[in-house]
Amino acid sequence: MSVRPSTPWIRAAAALALGCLLPLAAAAGEQALAASSPAAQPNAADARTAAARHRHEPLIIAHRAGTADYPENTLEGIRGSLADGADGLWLTVQLSEDGVPVLYRPVDLAANTDGTGTVAEHTAAELTRLNAGWNFHPRGTTDTPFRSDPALLPTLRQALAEVPRDRLLFLDLKQADPEPLVQAVVAVLRDTHRTANTVVYSTDATATGAARAAGGVQVAEDRDLTRERLLEIALAHRCDAPPADGTWMAFEDRRTVAVSETFTSGTATTEVEVTPWDREAVACLDPKDRANLMVIGVTDADRYRELGHLGIDAVLVDSPRDAVSWKASPER
Repeated sequence: MSVRPSTPWIRAAAALALGCLLPLAAAAGEQALAASSPAAQPNAADARTAAARHRHEPLIIAHRAGTADYPENTLEGIRGSLADGADGLWLTVQLSEDGVPVLYRPVDLAANTDGTGTVAEHTAAELTRLNAGWNFHPRGTTDTPFRSDPALLPTLRQALAEVPRDRLLFLDLKQADPEPLVQAVVAVLRDTHRTANTVVYSTDATATGAARAAGGVQVAEDRDLTRERLLEIALAHRCDAPPADGTWMAFEDRRTVAVSETFTSGTATTEVEVTPWDREAVACLDPKDRANLMVIGVTDADRYRELGHLGIDAVLVDSPRDAVSWKASPER
């Protein structure tokens, strides 16, 4: 099953991105980390099939590798969340100064590490010496256990080596200039034969567009398009054509939106919290059960089960350790 390019705007979480080969400097920077895996061809049906098997018990996807349980976007988080029973992982990727994709989310390195500056200002060798668990506090404590037992900032290649091939992997691309990042990520995915069961996502339509243009990988529907669809359904009860088969779409379970009304004398704006995922939305977006729907930010068992009955395929959670208990019969 192939994924057609999605229309501009949103359809969060659909397919991965392929691109050009990494620059020679990036390749050289990762040679020490490259353990090649058996070949696997990109197949948009892989993620679709995985989701279908879990209908009524949505897949548990660990947000930033389980940011509530472990230092986010670290190998410790990946290993821990998978051991806790997560069905898949959502990892955030940026590009180093020398063109190597690494896992990190905030703009400022000081937010999570013992470093300073931005990812783009440092080489991969410098970044992978930083402790990405420096400021992590286990829930309910002020402890900083990873200051004495560092969780080093990893490259994407290192992370891929920790993720079994049958687990879903979502890569959230964050960069002011996303196109070099897209090409570097795609090159790593191709080189490690990890295009199957991997989905590229970004809030930046430039990034998802570049990923689609690269070809051969799965790329999520643009977030803006998914948001527009959900709001049209919720506010106008209008249902446009559903997305292409195999498309991943993702959006928050609850979101505050501003509704503006224009009068002759001016404009009035009201902020409201919406819960866009309901029976009407699922029936519109996935009438034949061929798309893949992910709900972001699910926090309790009742809502998890409700979303399962609606036909949601996956939920993105900060604590997979807690979320796996929501399943009637946890598989792992």
